[in-house]
Amino acid sequence: MRKRFGIRLGVKLLLVGSVLSLAGLGGAALAQENQARMSVEPPAERVKSGGPEFTVNIVAEDVTNLAAFQFSLSYDPSIIRYVEVKGGDFLGSSGRQPQCLDPMVVKGQPETLKFNCVTLGPPVSLNGTPGPDGSGVLAEVTFTPLSGGETPLELTDAILVAAEIDAQGSPAQIDTAVGSASLEVTSPARGFNWTLWGTVIGLVAAVVVVGAVVVVVRLKGARGSDSLGGI
Repeated sequence: MRKRFGIRLGVKLLLVGSVLSLAGLGGAALAQENQARMSVEPPAERVKSGGPEFTVNIVAEDVTNLAAFQFSLSYDPSIIRYVEVKGGDFLGSSGRQPQCLDPMVVKGQPETLKFNCVTLGPPVSLNGTPGPDGSGVLAEVTFTPLSGGETPLELTDAILVAAEIDAQGSPAQIDTAVGSASLEVTSPARGFNWTLWGTVIGLVAAVVVVGAVVVVVRLKGARGSDSLGGI
């Protein structure tokens, strides 16, 4: 499955005038002074079942000369439902032209989203425009919360590619650490129904009052009978 996705990915980096493929060329990892990282960033606000759509970000950190990326994101489809994914602003922020391929959703338990984006242009060593450095959002994934519970947000097949070629003329992959996450979807709290319970409380109070009146009347009646019997 990973190989098929890599072929479909077809990174489309226009290096030395050719369209190159990540899977087909298997570029070597490019070492950086600080290891790059791709990770999942869940929403900061609480997510409630039946609530509005929310966004999960896929972010890159400490990257140098970024030209393309791919990832797979797995989640529990009984808790959240995939809506859409789009590329973030980071990939094209240095001036290279970004292009995202159509996403693929693999049904199952868990369900898995596969997504990739590339930039077109020659490598830096051939006077191409450098890719962005630093950290930023690679992709924004939108979900709808369905039910309460905890779902993994597992990131796999994570690849970052530099706007450069390695010694074999292949796209240079960036040495990358991967960080997954989880998401808790809470069930909405059931509020206190004052209309219903106000009626119930009123009825109970009425019954108590009536019962008290009956008891008092009976006590007075009993006392009256005792007085007559004693005459």
